[in-house]
Amino acid sequence: MAGNNSLVILAVSWAETCIGLFFFGLRFLSNWKFVGRFRWDFAVAGLTVVTETTAQVFLQFSVNAGMGHHLEELSDSQIVTALHWSWVFQLLAIAASMLGKLAILAFLVQIRGRHEKKPWFLIILGVLIGAINIAVLGTILGQCKPMYKLWDDSVEGTCHPGRKINQNYSFFQASFNSFTDALLASYPVHLFWKLQMKLRIKVALSILMGLGWIAAVCSAVKTYELKALTETTDITYAQSSLLMWASTEAWIVIIVGCVPPIRPLMEQVLQRLGLTSKKISTPYQYRNSSGHAAYGTNKSNPASHSNFQSNAYGGRKPFEDDDPGWMELTTSGGPNGSKERIVNGPKDVVIRTDIVTRFEDVDGQGGPSSGDGNISAEDLIRDRSQNVQKGV
Repeated sequence: MAGNNSLVILAVSWAETCIGLFFFGLRFLSNWKFVGRFRWDFAVAGLTVVTETTAQVFLQFSVNAGMGHHLEELSDSQIVTALHWSWVFQLLAIAASMLGKLAILAFLVQIRGRHEKKPWFLIILGVLIGAINIAVLGTILGQCKPMYKLWDDSVEGTCHPGRKINQNYSFFQASFNSFTDALLASYPVHLFWKLQMKLRIKVALSILMGLGWIAAVCSAVKTYELKALTETTDITYAQSSLLMWASTEAWIVIIVGCVPPIRPLMEQVLQRLGLTSKKISTPYQYRNSSGHAAYGTNKSNPASHSNFQSNAYGGRKPFEDDDPGWMELTTSGGPNGSKERIVNGPKDVVIRTDIVTRFEDVDGQGGPSSGDGNISAEDLIRDRSQNVQKGV
């Protein structure tokens, strides 16, 4: 029987690994640059990446031993080794997929902010995800007695009815994962529409979190491929598709969890490339008691407030866009009725202060008075200089 799937397994899984690590690297950079600290949702995401990367190493071991080849092409020792490492990979991939969903839940809790009521829906969903996925690890390891008959069929023992029980429960577990992926993709729409933010931001964040539907589709396909679990005649070849989809599901969950947090970084990159416009803030204008512009203000660009935003960026140019993403989502209804920050913002400090400039005609020499709102700042300075040169 010609042909094998070993090269396809490696090409697909390693490509997904590289893409997933790239997106996690962007998330690391975004966390360091814009948040200034690594929150617990990032820690769970990091554990997910470590788990799935380790799983990929064991998948490589399995393929090296013969996974993807037809059973008749392999020796008994190759079959045992290939199946052994493939089961290790599947256990770790399930754990990574579970942790990836918990990382997304943790992120949603973070951006949800502090409310009077705890996010019971997210908490209960997280408990169910953990319990159902941990249980399937038990059905996998317990389907054969003794356990190592799972990868070495020559061992005395039985896998009946454990193999069928594991397959049925795996169908339930995988279907539940598809449902939770779809739920995690839909829930943020409800969450974002309750927050005080621009409409374009609400739409953008809903679309980014909606990428979880891709994970739901991958999980559904993997559910269909679980039929290979009861395959015994050509198991090393039959499990090829299942292993690839297990890898795809885990990495898609990781990527989907990384895309929303890197939005501020992507906006900055697009602005520097000139693909999006920058919001340039104009100088504020202070008005004196007569309603005219005072010295030091821009008459051609009147502002509606007297707040001046200075930066304490330590010499680094601040991000021009006043809306760097959901790192600064705010909601009304804080303790004092003001806005409260529900996710930690950038690590740089922005100081807001009120500046009032006043001028008095101290020497009484008939020079221009600050009360004359029709005189510009340049005229005032020029007249003062002329008086000094004349010795007045």
